Amino acid sequence: MTPAAWARLLPVGAALAGLAAAAFSIRAGWADYQMRQETVESTRRAIALMPDQAEYYARLAFLAAGTDPRTARDALRRAVALNPWDAQSWIELGLSAEAEGDAATSLQCLLRAAEVDKKFLPRWSLANYYFRHDDVAMFWFWSKQAAVMVNGDALPMFRLCGKVEEDGKLIDRLEIRNPGVRAGYLSYLLDQNRVDLIAPAVHRLLQENREADVPLLSAACERLLQAGRVPQAAEIWNRLADAGKVPFKTPAGEGAQLLANASFAVPPASLGFDWRLPVVEGISVSREESPLGLRITFSGRQPEDCEPLAQLVPLAGNTPYQLSYVFRTQGIPAGAGLSWRIADAAAGTVLKEGPSLAAEAETLAHLSFETPVECRLVRLSLRYRRAPGTTRMEGFLVLRNLALEPLAQLPMEGTRVR
Repeated sequence: MTPAAWARLLPVGAALAGLAAAAFSIRAGWADYQMRQETVESTRRAIALMPDQAEYYARLAFLAAGTDPRTARDALRRAVALNPWDAQSWIELGLSAEAEGDAATSLQCLLRAAEVDKKFLPRWSLANYYFRHDDVAMFWFWSKQAAVMVNGDALPMFRLCGKVEEDGKLIDRLEIRNPGVRAGYLSYLLDQNRVDLIAPAVHRLLQENREADVPLLSAACERLLQAGRVPQAAEIWNRLADAGKVPFKTPAGEGAQLLANASFAVPPASLGFDWRLPVVEGISVSREESPLGLRITFSGRQPEDCEPLAQLVPLAGNTPYQLSYVFRTQGIPAGAGLSWRIADAAAGTVLKEGPSLAAEAETLAHLSFETPVECRLVRLSLRYRRAPGTTRMEGFLVLRNLALEPLAQLPMEGTRVR
């Protein structure tokens, strides 16, 4: 053929190629439209139009799984034949084989998924497989492999591992390095109310010294106090104090002065070993700067029985103590029902109730009590309980220079501040 003839044919060839490309584009677009209908029949039509698309077969398997397991299984086989690196289809094929009792094929498919995809899901699928087949050694092997890659919500992993063994040592067992996942494990244990197991996770988080973990560690301290595990709670609080995360340490039952933040030098945090200021309608609280103190104002609309101020204080059992405090009131008559109350935090038993707080002049007062043998934590609280025959009081109380000390160490002092 002469060059001139070839020249005449070139536009024809280009036109034909363009038509073919356009036809392919139309077919692919129509196939994509059929896929988006999300039905078995429309997906079959998409496959008929584009038979070499592995993702179409994978979608068909998903849609047919509940009603036609055989079609789903055949579609998965075709999907991995077209794309051997499709880990999700290998996993689904493995689970399908396991459901049919074919453990050998199931394991082969799951291992193949882990071979072609080095991410979390294939490894976690294998951990679940070995869990279902009671192979503890391989369960921990693949859980450890998965834990290296977990990012975000690790709660399903914690739960499944807990069904095998719940001993609080998961961070070390799985060699979890992600600080966020470590924090998630402590949160999980607290949610499970397993404060008896949180020590290893707490120690890890304290070592990392992350600002983001302070609220969680504070919550752990609070839960330990609620459970009566005072030494463990004190360790968290004091380690946070050493790191500058809370403003002061707790004496934790040792030394001469046993109250924390006794002078109200910092605003009460309402948790841990600090003063607690429950939100009570009709009562407002503010700090006084010079001299340092705390003002509690009663509007006359407060409940007839309430506690506007409290602190949990570690103490020794079978020991006499004395609470000392400086106070003054305004507008609060004697016998109105405002007094200190000291109770065993674990048993709830009231150990001592103080006299009515009412004094226009600043006064130094004392209140002594003795702890029972088993007592390790008391709740010191300021309580208002409307006295019979009186209206709800209206006025304020100022407290400062509080101290709680073993009684044997204290000489008796006068009661009037000069």
